[in-house]
Order: sequence, then C-alpha cells, then structure tokens
Amino acid sequence: MPPSSGELWGSHLMPSKIRVECLLPNGILVAMECVREATLEKVKAMLWREAFKYPLAHLLGEASSYIFVSITQDAEKEEFYDEGRRLCDLRLFQPWLKVVEPAGNREEKMLNYEIGAAIGVPVNEFDSIKDPQVVHFRRNILNTCMNVVQEREEHGKMGQALYAYPPNLEASEVLPNHILQKLDTGKAKF
Repeated sequence: MPPSSGELWGSHLMPSKIRVECLLPNGILVAMECVREATLEKVKAMLWREAFKYPLAHLLGEASSYIFVSITQDAEKEEFYDEGRRLCDLRLFQPWLKVVEPAGNREEKMLNYEIGAAIGVPVNEFDSIKDPQVVHFRRNILNTCMNVVQEREEHGKMGQALYAYPPNLEASEVLPNHILQKLDTGKAKF
C-alpha cells in the first residue's frame, strides 16, 4: 500500500472525517461523511446503501461492477481498481469520487496497477521510455520469457506439473552425516 499523504488541496492535513461527494452513473450526486481511513470498499458499500434512498436507484447495477474515478493532486484522472486503498492514500485534489463502469479488461488494469505500485512507476509510462538500454533490456527479457514458455509447452502437461510442483530432491546421493549417525545407531524410526 502506498504511503498516506493525508492531504487534500486547500487543507494542510486531512481532517479525521471528510465530506465525500460521489457522482453515481445515474446522475445522482450523493454526499457522505466518511472517516479518512475508510477504504474504497467501505465507501462503496456505504454509498450503495445511501444511493437506494435517492430516485433512479433502480438504474444502478451491482456495486462490484463499478469503480471509482477521481482527479489526484497531480492533476491526473485516476481509476481506482484497488478497493483496499484508503481515502487518505488516494492523494485526491478534492474529495469527489465518480462511480463508473470500467472500460476494458478490469483484471488487466488491476494487474497493471499492482505492477506499477510494486516498481514505483506506472506501467503506461514504460511506453514513453526511449532509452536504448531500457528498450534492449525489455526486448531481452521478453525473449527470455517467450523461450521459457515455449520450453514448458514442449514438455506438455508433465513440464507444467514439474514447474508448478518441483520435486524436492537432494542434489547428492550421499545422505547427510546427521542422518547416517541415526541410521547407524538404530535411532531412526520409520
């Protein structure tokens, strides 16, 4: 989880409770009081309970089929696929969240987000890197991965099984001394 900024534009420290404005896909704006440590999952659950008190709620689908979108302090529109993130970690420009249906493959976007969080650079920024060393490295790592996949496919199901469940074998045929001592003294119990 990225570090908490605890800031909102216009206030030095985010208060413990904040008023979050949520725009639903049916056009209804719902204002809610949320604690700053609330996860997006909790905010969404609270929003869905609140949304059914407003008109046009019947137009909403399942909560799980939507994501939050907002503008961050970097003036970037960001889609929040990880619902485990807290409000104080989002670095929002203002506490406004728009609820939208995700465009494209949700799993792929979630994976890209997790990769970007792990390496500290968003995945979409890789395409803009034109450094020859980076391009060469990416080409080499792609070839290596393709060779490994091809090798596993050549061995069929057995190769895939050995990859997923490698045998736990000793590198040497000679038993370690501590086992030999137990065998010689008769202390080994089978």
